[in-house]
Amino acid sequence: MDLINIILKIFTPFNAFFVIMGIYFITIYFYLRWLTKKYLNPVDRTHDLNLSRRCLRTNNQLRQELEHRETVNILVLTGGGVRGMIPLQVLEKIEQLSGKKTGELFDLMSGASTGAINCAILAVPGIDHQFEFCTTDILAKYVENCRKMFSAPWYHKFLTLFGMLGPRYLPEGKLEVLRGFFGTCTLADIESNLIIPVYDVTENTLKIIRNWELPQGGRHTNYVLKDLVHGASNPPMLFSPRAFIISGKKHVFIDPGVILNNPATIAFMNAWFLFPRKKLRLVLIGNGGSDAEVYNHEHMAEFGAYGLFQYLLNSPVVNTKFSTDLLHEYIHEAREYGIDIEFIHINSPGGRELATSDTSDENMARIKQFGEKVISENYDKIKYLADVLKVKN
Repeated sequence: MDLINIILKIFTPFNAFFVIMGIYFITIYFYLRWLTKKYLNPVDRTHDLNLSRRCLRTNNQLRQELEHRETVNILVLTGGGVRGMIPLQVLEKIEQLSGKKTGELFDLMSGASTGAINCAILAVPGIDHQFEFCTTDILAKYVENCRKMFSAPWYHKFLTLFGMLGPRYLPEGKLEVLRGFFGTCTLADIESNLIIPVYDVTENTLKIIRNWELPQGGRHTNYVLKDLVHGASNPPMLFSPRAFIISGKKHVFIDPGVILNNPATIAFMNAWFLFPRKKLRLVLIGNGGSDAEVYNHEHMAEFGAYGLFQYLLNSPVVNTKFSTDLLHEYIHEAREYGIDIEFIHINSPGGRELATSDTSDENMARIKQFGEKVISENYDKIKYLADVLKVKN
């Protein structure tokens, strides 16, 4: 009885609370250690790439492929999570009007985050050097695939405080979707010319990944496509990154969205360097949102420590606006120097109510409706693109 009384005195409701919380946080610590070991224990991809026996094309090969073209057509898709449906709706309309797949219409494609996923899928090779997928193929199971990607078991939510202490989602669902589209495809296998920005945590640097080598034996590497795209669309606050090794070198890629959420300027500069005497047609398709409303400095509270917090919180959106503004400046200066460039930006104001990781029926319906609005408000541009792109010159 004395032992029972002692235990009852120790485990009062007040003390029991702290004991339970202690056990909870110890469990969290070991769970996060397990996640780190599971996902950052690198997988060696060297053998997979050797089996592919494909090398990146050279800079000169790329120029020769497009030597007969007067105009080089460039597609750029920005990030935005599940809002990536909106550019796909626009591209679907262009495909319907032109009778061709997106991969057939554009000579160079570039995307960040969810834009990287969509561009890479549209570049996957099919039979006889054709393209395997069109936008309708992606949209057919878009909501289902998004729900696989943005998912986590109950215990993960519980042990990460719903994403406050660790990545909000586990990557298995996302990797399953990527495997379904890419299989064993590598960067060197794809048909289109692709630019994907990533942030390499192991080297603490932004990398611009291309599927062609730079002159003088560039520094680019072939990658398993699902590894590259998973990293490029992997904000660390949402998904656990995956580590992999190629030829003895470890890589951990994450989404570069805070630094570079709009790769339009990079795509433009690459095309300019490759084809300085050709006309460039750059098509940037957005997914809504009024960037200027997010960070407008109209109140003194926008400055100081609160202003810094707001800037960091909204940095991907602000970065997209800054990148678009910078692109306009580059294009203006390029035209001053006699470079022939046509810039077509397809987007619509509004859409701030569209969440980027909410896969509920309500949010997905709002996104689809907004995509229809973008098509309606930009129909003349879309029709023009369908007409000029289906006849490459």
